[in-house]
Amino acid sequence: MFTNILVPLDGSALSEKALAMAQNLARTSDVSLHLMQVISLRPVLEARHGSGSESITMLEMEQDAARQLIEIRTARGQQYLEGLAVQLRHAGFQVTTILREGAAAEHIVEYAKAQAIDLIVISTHGRSGFTRFFVGSVTDRVIRTGETPVLVLPAS
Repeated sequence: MFTNILVPLDGSALSEKALAMAQNLARTSDVSLHLMQVISLRPVLEARHGSGSESITMLEMEQDAARQLIEIRTARGQQYLEGLAVQLRHAGFQVTTILREGAAAEHIVEYAKAQAIDLIVISTHGRSGFTRFFVGSVTDRVIRTGETPVLVLPAS
């Protein structure tokens, strides 16, 4: 039925509900699970540009802090994914981990297409109204822009 299932994870317990569903689907056949985490760099990249009154030293310090934050997020993301992968491999699953930086929906859609993913299993955070309008929905963008079938698990 499925050969490759992609599970985007953001580190939350809610996103891991999708992992549990993917495991249930993978138990019935020889399926490879692809665990992906996309690290958002938006807060780092949106560091203030300044009005010209900051010194070069201050800007360099901000850039160094941003680089350190990226390194920390990357290390945490790799550790998180590998921790999950070890558990799944011990349970007999084939697992691939993927860590990307940038826009989550774009990376999910691109990876799914490039790796011939049969199904994306993803949880939604259940945001609505103004929050969804301003924050957006990764799940919504994956559904609208991708070509891969998506199984969405609601927040509730």
